[in-house]
Amino acid sequence: MRFSRLSLTLPWLIGSQLLAATQPVAKAPSSDIPDRREFPVNENVNACENFYEYACSNAVSAFKLRDDRSSHTFSFSDSRERILDRKKSFLKDLGTKLSSKDGLPERGKLLATVYSACMNPEARAKEERAEVQKVTTELAAIKTRPEFLKFLAQKRDAAEPSFVDVGTAANQDKPEIYDFYFDADMQSLPERSYYLKTDVAGDFDKVLEKFFTTIGDKKASASAKAVLKLETEFAKVHPLPSEMRAIWTQRSSITKKDILAKYPSFDLKAALDKVPDTANIRHFIPETYAFTEKTLKTAKLEDLKAAYAYKALAPLMDDAYPEFFNARYAFNQKHLGAPKVRPVREERCTQMVMGSYNKELDEQVLPVMFPDFPQEKFIALAEKVRASIIDGVKTNQWLSDEGRKGAIEKMTKAKLQLVKPMTEEEWYFNPPVAVAIDKPIANAQALDQALQARMYTELSQTRNRDRWSMGPLTVNAYYSSTDNKFVMPIGILQYPFYDPSLPVEVNLGAVGAVIGHELGHGIDDQGSKFDGDGKLRQWMSEKDVEAFKSRGTKFVDQFTKIGHNGELTLGENIGDLTGVTFAYRAAFPEGKGTTEQKKAFFLQYARLWCGVELPKYSEQMLKTDPHSRGYARVNAQVKNQPAFAEAFSCKKTDPMVLKAEDIVKIW
Repeated sequence: MRFSRLSLTLPWLIGSQLLAATQPVAKAPSSDIPDRREFPVNENVNACENFYEYACSNAVSAFKLRDDRSSHTFSFSDSRERILDRKKSFLKDLGTKLSSKDGLPERGKLLATVYSACMNPEARAKEERAEVQKVTTELAAIKTRPEFLKFLAQKRDAAEPSFVDVGTAANQDKPEIYDFYFDADMQSLPERSYYLKTDVAGDFDKVLEKFFTTIGDKKASASAKAVLKLETEFAKVHPLPSEMRAIWTQRSSITKKDILAKYPSFDLKAALDKVPDTANIRHFIPETYAFTEKTLKTAKLEDLKAAYAYKALAPLMDDAYPEFFNARYAFNQKHLGAPKVRPVREERCTQMVMGSYNKELDEQVLPVMFPDFPQEKFIALAEKVRASIIDGVKTNQWLSDEGRKGAIEKMTKAKLQLVKPMTEEEWYFNPPVAVAIDKPIANAQALDQALQARMYTELSQTRNRDRWSMGPLTVNAYYSSTDNKFVMPIGILQYPFYDPSLPVEVNLGAVGAVIGHELGHGIDDQGSKFDGDGKLRQWMSEKDVEAFKSRGTKFVDQFTKIGHNGELTLGENIGDLTGVTFAYRAAFPEGKGTTEQKKAFFLQYARLWCGVELPKYSEQMLKTDPHSRGYARVNAQVKNQPAFAEAFSCKKTDPMVLKAEDIVKIW
């Protein structure tokens, strides 16, 4: 199982003052990150014609996207940049102390060593060359298909790249224990359509040929075309992102005996021997597995070896192979929205530590960044949204009595893990590993191996349902159906998401909508499959589920018409609708509140999604991201909130107003 990133490439990336209409003095656009960004509304835009432009255009026009960034959504990215800068300084200081032999605690020494190793380009280049030499030599020595299949199994069992990976997930009937699963992957590009576009495929073929030329393949062109064909065929049978939402919640099971019989080329015996006989084994995507089995059994051996070489080595090749790296990066710029330039090494290494040792680093930095956060005040606000959801379910007109009871029970039982982990079980730090200051790649491989070893051990243990799946300085939040819990870290609780000094209705318009969105996933069409204890037990009647789906299907057409994949984004669009609906009710019980307060609520919601992004990055997100783009999360959502039109005195013919029969209303 592959856990950590070996590549250094930055991942491409979730009162009167508030209503001020004063136009800003024209200044040159700036990339600077202020302590608090202001969002003056654009009085030249009618809020009822384009609310996103009204709320966001002045902030957007005053901003210049950095050359080393693909996107910047102010609410998320401003906070991420501030946290990133603090972590960069912290790690740089740790590295200085390590080199000067200053005493460091064990965790600080670990972080300093991993960071310092990454900052050593000579050591990185040496390891890259050694890894390329090792893998190419191993592949050259393989003369038969059985030898190659054994090689793939050995790599997987050592937590190194392979075509078939393994992992664990919560058992659907007993979420206090783990299921085991395996999965197949022979695809480098984000999803199927990229392989089917002639220009993208042609440019990818050039990248592949450059790779094989670089590693000394005398038949580089033939190897490139073979890998492109294999990956394209795999992509044709692998589910699209829009299809994955349902797949992960389906009940599935397969025995060890059947795995070995159906997929002998996967050579999973050694892995299965570590899985308790009592553990359920998931069988997520049989069609993809069958294709992979057939490919491993019938494709030319040299083609399979070439595909493995690219999968295993291309992500590693950086400092020692600048020409290949630049060719691959140029492809990503042209077709996938990579930024104009890479971030500097200091930042890339900080990001690497954040990816591999997220919680270990957050535990050190959090007290420095947020020493006096008003935790109890925020918890009260979150509970206000929960209460609004429960009240909304109680008065719902289309749910059956059975469905209403299940929804109330689930929301009542939902665990809110807010601000930061409070126990060792919640932190769930990495297992200990030995690291070296001159072995950046080996350090990452050691962590992968330790995490995989822990994964197998935990299959025989009670599953830790309290663990956080992200560090507390992450600027994001999530809901887990299998644990019926909502996690919101302190990292996201910065303006404009949250400011304890602002009126409650303003905070509810921002962070309240996010809380409602995430908790709302617990009672949507997918969440209804899991009960209040996280078990796969549908508590909505079939009639309830159909009613829910029929109410949400209008969203498919609405978002498709504005350039989105309505099926892919349906679940998150419903989440946004649910979040805004329940947050609004929490802010204005029975609709009570002033017009200015209601305007402030919707304005603060809109400010969450103001931002800029490169066209090709946006194109990729439209194909792969279940979340809609920022402008759509504003305009397409407020159209479905009659209270918005009322607050801003919109006319029935205004673009931000839908006909009553077209409005999506679920709760």
